[in-house]
Amino acid sequence: MIGLVGSTLYFSAYKPNYWLIITFLMAVIILWPIFSLIWLSLGDSNGLWFHLIDTVLLSYFLNTVTLVIGVAILTLIFGVPTAWIVTNYNFRFKYFFDLLLILPASCPAYLVAYAYTDFFEYAGPFQVYLRDFMGWRYASDYYFPEIRSLWGATFVLASVLYPYVYLLSRTAFLQTPSSLTEVALIYGRNTFWYVSLPLARPAIVAGLALVSMEVVSDFGTVEFFSLQTLTLAIFNVWIGMNNITAAAQIAVFTFIFIFTLLATEIKSRSRRQFNDPTSRQRHNRPKDVRGLKAFLLILICFIPVCFGFFIPISILISNITHSINGSTFQTLIPVLFNTLFIAFIGASLISLTATFLSCSSNVSGSKALQTLSNIAASGYAFPGTMLAIGVLVTIG
Repeated sequence: MIGLVGSTLYFSAYKPNYWLIITFLMAVIILWPIFSLIWLSLGDSNGLWFHLIDTVLLSYFLNTVTLVIGVAILTLIFGVPTAWIVTNYNFRFKYFFDLLLILPASCPAYLVAYAYTDFFEYAGPFQVYLRDFMGWRYASDYYFPEIRSLWGATFVLASVLYPYVYLLSRTAFLQTPSSLTEVALIYGRNTFWYVSLPLARPAIVAGLALVSMEVVSDFGTVEFFSLQTLTLAIFNVWIGMNNITAAAQIAVFTFIFIFTLLATEIKSRSRRQFNDPTSRQRHNRPKDVRGLKAFLLILICFIPVCFGFFIPISILISNITHSINGSTFQTLIPVLFNTLFIAFIGASLISLTATFLSCSSNVSGSKALQTLSNIAASGYAFPGTMLAIGVLVTIG
């Protein structure tokens, strides 16, 4: 690939194309930590890798796959019906809910996990109130699901990640031609199952692939819930066992898993277009609903927002109001400043780099350079611990 790109770096034998040279160098710099990670994984792990295979690696992998599947199913339940409702029905507060349904994406998953754990664990206020109200004294007197578990992590991650599926599904539903739904109605077919859902399948799969990559790369939630996943295994082997080579090997193994999800996401959204062949394309008009049906639609749309935003935010605000302290806020000022500073610098560099790579690679018309830029943009799919190893190896 580098040889093919090198041939495009010049317009002629004497006049170099500096824009393409800079694009090529930027893409290589972005990819270099991943190259370093692969190179590091070729070293000797002193037998630790084989020990992990014989003992815990299978459980790491199964837990990761189970978590991915569970979150994918729950995000489908949260994202697709709400996108269909907002797209095809007019009811009170519809446009308000169109914005509310995106809010959980702004909540870090580990903070939501902390809020739910603090509220629903055995010593939390909910179970304390439940025991006082029912007269129970011990945990053996009743059954309450353990929030710090695999299903708890599944629920938390799905509650904050379903907007990926919602946004892509809503966009796909909006683009469904009305002529196709009219044909389905003529033949007595359900328009959702026979028209809208099949046409939206590429967008939904793309959303699920993004959700799955977020789940695989998540560290804070699985670490807080003490779930043995591949991402946590990288950190444990690297820091706990002081074996960076074995950690790099697990990271490469995780990379193969993530690369499969990334390829699925790219394949799902590439060259998948469904158009109305008529001269003037028309889209479906939302139906007006009132009364009980409108109330049920509002309730369905409110449930995922409540799980992913209102409940955890209310718990966090309640904790703040019960332990408000002026000195605490003073200590948080430098932390807030550092957070905003890093966010501003990071967002600026990301925007400039992404814009430059995208514009240069597309204007040049070089397929090889476009491929390299696309690969460089795949870093969002990798766990932070994995990229940290690559960065330390590169510049450490």
